[in-house]
Amino acid sequence: MSNMSQLFDASRFPSNVKVRANGKATVMTLYGSENGSLRLFSLWEGAILSFNRIYTQVWPLAQNEAANILLLNFCRKGRCEVALEDGQFAFLSQGHMAVGTQQAQEEYRYPSGLYEGVELFLDLDMLAHRPYPLFQEGEVSPEGIMEHLHTSRRLYLGPTPACVQTLLDDLWQLRDSEEVGLLKLLSAQLLWKVERQPLETSPTVRYFTSSQVSIARETRNILCADLSQNHTARELADRFQVAETSLKNYFRGVFGENLSTFLREARMHRAAELLQSSELRVAEIAAQVGYENQSKFAAVFVRHFGCPPLEYRRRAHLSIADDN
Repeated sequence: MSNMSQLFDASRFPSNVKVRANGKATVMTLYGSENGSLRLFSLWEGAILSFNRIYTQVWPLAQNEAANILLLNFCRKGRCEVALEDGQFAFLSQGHMAVGTQQAQEEYRYPSGLYEGVELFLDLDMLAHRPYPLFQEGEVSPEGIMEHLHTSRRLYLGPTPACVQTLLDDLWQLRDSEEVGLLKLLSAQLLWKVERQPLETSPTVRYFTSSQVSIARETRNILCADLSQNHTARELADRFQVAETSLKNYFRGVFGENLSTFLREARMHRAAELLQSSELRVAEIAAQVGYENQSKFAAVFVRHFGCPPLEYRRRAHLSIADDN
């Protein structure tokens, strides 16, 4: 089995992942309460373009061994965890790109439970054996990209150049189309631009150890386990025996927002779910999501959703009735 084919071989995925042909594309879909899809186009043997729409924190990966694949990952929305060879982690965010050889791993992680982006998989062995004519004619070289971005030494992470972002926007508009010829041209043009852009590094990219990432994840689990509880940053930091500032930095680095913002959004999301799915009084819902004062809860809810809790419930019920 080739380096590329094992990445998308249906037999290597759990039962809740289905791979099927869809016109000129192949669609990989994750089913369940958390879901997502990859829409894949074969540009050439050894070159695959993927439009990723992920709405889960964990996406299973079929690859469990190292492969000589160059992966270019461009983030449009959300966050993606990137594992490095030295055991550290970085987090790709909106408007940034990661370029490097594919590492063996069992899953991809998306800390915010949301990720939309474009990926290009280039099988270096296959393309060396059977070169892609469009790359040859357009003077696109995967090895040239690696040399330009110094990816032989370390994964490159940095802001996506404006001219590359424009091409990504054009590609994204075609994510549900069958215009394979245009996708091939735009992909080659994108790679041409990446190879020739001045090298830019981002001072905002930080690297974290596995223990630091674990602390951030466990902090999230504690916060979400019981939203009625009001945990302080000091209390959580003491639990993990780290400085309060360090805990905050780990959490923001992994999830892209501070503790208070994350907790407020989690509480509002849960409150909205309860308003739609239960007949609990607003005061009861407020208490379940950590607000003793109903008026304060209502004020935060209005700022978040643009309407009071009871109005939100009425609109939700009307929407369900209209759908039926």
